[in-house]
Amino acid sequence: MEKLRAEGLVKAIGVGSNSSDALVQCVQRSGLDLMMLAGRYTLLEQTAQQDLLPACVGYGVGVVNVGVYNSGLLAQARISDDAHYNYAPAPRKILDHARRLAACCAEFGVELPTAALQFSRRHPAVRTVIVGASNPQQIEQNIARMREPVPEELWEELQRRGLVPA
Repeated sequence: MEKLRAEGLVKAIGVGSNSSDALVQCVQRSGLDLMMLAGRYTLLEQTAQQDLLPACVGYGVGVVNVGVYNSGLLAQARISDDAHYNYAPAPRKILDHARRLAACCAEFGVELPTAALQFSRRHPAVRTVIVGASNPQQIEQNIARMREPVPEELWEELQRRGLVPA
C-alpha cells in the first residue's frame, strides 16, 4: 500500500476498528494516513478523546468517524426502551444517559440525531463522518441534519451538565 501511495495510485491508506487502543498503536507504529473509528467518538461515548484523537493530531493522521449513532441509539429524537447499543440491547445506564442528552438537546431546539451527527465532527482530528442509510430519505435527512445550525451554547451546556467531557 505504501508503494501505491508513493506512486500516486492511492492518496491515503488506513485501517479501521472500534478499538481506539488498537488504532493508537497503528498511529504510533505506522505511516498510515487515516484511522476509521467506529463508535468511540460520539455524543454518547468519547473514549477515543483520551488517547486516539490526540495521537492522531500529534502524528498528522486523520480520523474517519463512523458509527456515530451508536448502533442506532442516537438516530431517533426519542430513546425507546428497546434501543440497542453496540448491537445489543442497551443497558439502563446507557439509555438514561442518552435520554439526558436528548432532553438537553431539546431545550435548545435541536433533535438528538442532529446533535449526534454534528458532535461527531467537532474534534480537529476528524476529517469526515460516514453514516449509513437504508433509503434515499435517510440520506437527505442526514444531509439536512449536518447543515442545521446548532448553537454553541448546546455544546457548552452538555459539558456543564457532565454529559460530554470538556
